[in-house]
Amino acid sequence: MENSNLVTDIDQKEKKQKYNKAMNDSKLTSKHIKIWVLAGMGIFIDGFDLFIIGIAMPLLLIQYPILKSNPTLIGFLSAAAPIGAIFGASILGRLTDVKGRKFVLMLNLFFFVTFSILGACSWNLWALFIFRFFIGVGIGGEYPVSSSYITETIPKKYRKKILIGNFLFQSLGAVFAALLGLLILFFFPYPNMWRVMLLATSIMAIVLFFFRLRLPESPKWLAQHGHRKEAGKQLSRLVGKKVKVSKVKDKHGEFKDIFKPQYIRLTILSCVPWFLMDIAMYGIGLFTPIIMATLFVSSSNHMNYIQHDMASIRNSLLTDLFLVIGILLALILITRIGIIRMQIMGFVGMGVGMLVIVLTVTFMKLGAPGYLPLVFGGFIVFYLFVNLGPNPMTYLLPARIYPQHLRATGHGFASAMAKVGAAIGILFLPIFNNWIGLSNTLLIMAILSFIGAIITLIFSLQIIKDKRNRKNYKRIVEDLEELVHHKI
Repeated sequence: MENSNLVTDIDQKEKKQKYNKAMNDSKLTSKHIKIWVLAGMGIFIDGFDLFIIGIAMPLLLIQYPILKSNPTLIGFLSAAAPIGAIFGASILGRLTDVKGRKFVLMLNLFFFVTFSILGACSWNLWALFIFRFFIGVGIGGEYPVSSSYITETIPKKYRKKILIGNFLFQSLGAVFAALLGLLILFFFPYPNMWRVMLLATSIMAIVLFFFRLRLPESPKWLAQHGHRKEAGKQLSRLVGKKVKVSKVKDKHGEFKDIFKPQYIRLTILSCVPWFLMDIAMYGIGLFTPIIMATLFVSSSNHMNYIQHDMASIRNSLLTDLFLVIGILLALILITRIGIIRMQIMGFVGMGVGMLVIVLTVTFMKLGAPGYLPLVFGGFIVFYLFVNLGPNPMTYLLPARIYPQHLRATGHGFASAMAKVGAAIGILFLPIFNNWIGLSNTLLIMAILSFIGAIITLIFSLQIIKDKRNRKNYKRIVEDLEELVHHKI
């Protein structure tokens, strides 16, 4: 593993290379798959919980009529979890480097279980907002800890695809949210069923808690924090042969280090595109059922409204399936195309998808028939390219480009900035939809997607041209060179 601080009892450099070789050249075993699944299931719950509130929102509109006349309140309620994730990603990201990977993996589940139960029992909208906020703290913490844990325990050959594969879990979580919403409303078509939908998060988290109890701590983190015997024990189990860790070069970073000259460009490249991507993804993703309902259905009757909610969920489910297809394509193409080019390509595809929907809304206003296929086409293109490009790639970059002692800290800050974008998208989409209309709102989302592609390109070029800092960027330099066809 790159930038390792683990050494054994012969020559420090030789032993470091032996450790790297032991981890990097290890076969992918059932233990590695278990680590991936149990880390990825946290992202599954994230995807489920962040999307289930969009499915539950039409029911909340029935139970709390004040929401119908107050789009700002809708935005704040929907954004409660992403706002909490801002604090969770930054604080728990740093805590992951200080207290350990497994500690935060378990702590996140405490937030999921406790506050999803309380959220389902909410007595008013303010209580629901507060409990959703604290669920978001756990959601934010999952991003840096899962990426750091996987990076430090999975063989190098499979590391990139496994990290991207984490977003397969997020996509499956979103699809499961739609399926569960349909199932609940089919058997129990009542407005208060939003409580059951939110309660499902706690059930999944409780099951995951008991499975995660048996996960090992990251051997790299253990060794760097002085637990040499335990580090050797865990590493030997992972690679299938005895590896002794007898000396540790202690190195601890501080939060401010990610803004030092040697890391600032990486921090910008990690944060800004992810920030822009989440504005569009969460702004569109959480309100897809409402957008579908706006375009296709309207009713004031409670039962009809629920039926229409089910119809919009079915439409959303169809488009959500392309999140899964996008991730599968990303797994196939990542080694052929590279991280940077896939991120740029994905941003452009997102923008094109939004432009298709903008044109569709315009056709609808003009009374043109046959717009339905175009609506689905636009959403399909958007969801396909968001998971083919920026969604997994922005998650992958921080895990690969920061050194071990700053990995979760840097990833946590990037995740926090992403959730700032998510909160902005969720807060302002219903407000802008009310002020300037759906087509103009979606046009803004398209423009932000294109800006994300431009920022990725500009800072990639800036990094590759800065030969003085080449060592700091060596993990992504191959992707950057593929992009500009230039060798440093």
